[in-house]
Amino acid sequence: MNYSQGTHMPSKVVSLEEEEKEAFELPNKIPWIKTTTIPGEKSKKILAEQAEMETSTVVYPKSFPIAIKRAQDSVVEDVDGNYFIDWFTGICVLNLGHSDIVRKAVSKQLAKVWHTMEVPTETRVEFMKELRKSFPSNMRNYKTMFGISGADACETAMNIAHAVSGARASTVAFEGAYHGVHGGIISATAGRHYRIPVYSNGMSIVRAPYPYEMWYDYDTSDTLSFLEKVVNDPEAGYEKPDSLIVEPVQGEGGYIVPPEGFLKALREFCDKNDLIMIIDEVQTGMGRTGKMWGFEWDSIKPDIVAVSKSIGGGIPLSLVYYREDYDAKLPTPFHLGTYRANALALAAGTAVLRELPKHLDRVKAEGNGLQKRLRSIGSPLIADVRGRGFMIGVELAQNQKPLSKTRMLNLKHSMLSKGLIMHTCGHFGNVFRFMGALNIPSEYLETGARIFEQALKTTTS
Repeated sequence: MNYSQGTHMPSKVVSLEEEEKEAFELPNKIPWIKTTTIPGEKSKKILAEQAEMETSTVVYPKSFPIAIKRAQDSVVEDVDGNYFIDWFTGICVLNLGHSDIVRKAVSKQLAKVWHTMEVPTETRVEFMKELRKSFPSNMRNYKTMFGISGADACETAMNIAHAVSGARASTVAFEGAYHGVHGGIISATAGRHYRIPVYSNGMSIVRAPYPYEMWYDYDTSDTLSFLEKVVNDPEAGYEKPDSLIVEPVQGEGGYIVPPEGFLKALREFCDKNDLIMIIDEVQTGMGRTGKMWGFEWDSIKPDIVAVSKSIGGGIPLSLVYYREDYDAKLPTPFHLGTYRANALALAAGTAVLRELPKHLDRVKAEGNGLQKRLRSIGSPLIADVRGRGFMIGVELAQNQKPLSKTRMLNLKHSMLSKGLIMHTCGHFGNVFRFMGALNIPSEYLETGARIFEQALKTTTS
């Protein structure tokens, strides 16, 4: 371009990346809400445009009626210039938050290649080496099979179990379980409202009680007694299972932490009765509970582990990690998918696997502190506070009944209007859950707790 005709050459050429980074300047106070209402006018417009073009079955815009412009670490900015603290992290997908670590890894890989099918790359092998190092030493000869989503991983894990057993047998899953909502795996998810719209025969499931003191007073012995009947009483009417799938801490079921030794008892039962033990680490894994993998709290060795969510740092990636001796029993091909192990996700995953262990001690300590802080609120609506690490549930009830979904949604919107993004779960949808990034600043924990406390004190029926 010729700049000689009175046009001034700019003194500095700013790249798009530099421009975006410079533009994302946090206000002095977080959260920062500048609009008189949430959603603001710009968000309202985008929400309306989305609603006009996209299916009405999407749910999250109802919970969080904002339009997101960008995010950095544990702060989300909407298109109206409001800044929110992120206690949501895409449901434990962003265990490092909206991190530059992931941005840089993806950007570097994007300059090389971003789709190769199963043809090997250095990136692919590097990821699998880091993955193996993340598991206990007695599991470092396991094999990896890639997928896209958590549902994909859980369904594949169950298929591996059936291939190994050589039977189309049933699988034990638990009350309150969530393992995905598509295809065959929908039958393993407990929630009726998830299963109603999925017209699939699914897999054969035997539903067992999961220890939950709040409403059902189940303990480990109740679970084992039931399983004993299922497996060893031929007149009880249950199809004999070949496998069992369990979450170390139940996620969508309500952030329910089982009694100490529960997983160990299940491991012993599986060994005694020749069942393949599948651990669903989709939500509990990648440091969420204060250990890299949730099953490590009971020091067990699972046969198969399903992994997704934060393994890709927000880039879609899942995998099944399973015993090496199972591999010879799988036919070729076994599990196909065009986008499995996308190179961008693997690059992000390698960076996440290297960074997360640095935060585990802090997650255990500050997770315990946050539980104490939430218990100290003293609201009559708080029926229970429970959790492990940065996986904390606050169950709300009134007059010995779960708080209604209407009131829960009102509370969610109240917190959003004050700058806190927090989501719910539970058998009755009455559990608020903390799932902030493992590197979230400590001041955002206290600020979020204050907003939560304020919302509880101002809620109306």
